[in-house]
Amino acid sequence: EYLMRSSEAPNLRKLPSEYVTDMYYTTQPMERTNMALLEASFKAMKADTQLLYASDWPHWDFDAPSSVYDLPFLDDEARRNILGRNAARLFGLPDHTA
Repeated sequence: EYLMRSSEAPNLRKLPSEYVTDMYYTTQPMERTNMALLEASFKAMKADTQLLYASDWPHWDFDAPSSVYDLPFLDDEARRNILGRNAARLFGLPDHTA
């Protein structure tokens, strides 16, 4: 649809879907009631490089790291990225997750 109406957003320099990689997202709040939808959301936002773990601590209903670690559709690399490497890269910190 954007390609047919790009004149409505003349300042965009790339496809709207390409802006996803310029954004970072957080895991909190994360609804785990529909795993298929959650997995699709992770894929759409490119979670392996763009998602940062967020606990929402000190609230009583915070999300422990296991809320990400236990997701069955993530591989070990994606888990490490979401639980620390993505944040380290974003903030220019050394990677201590190896």
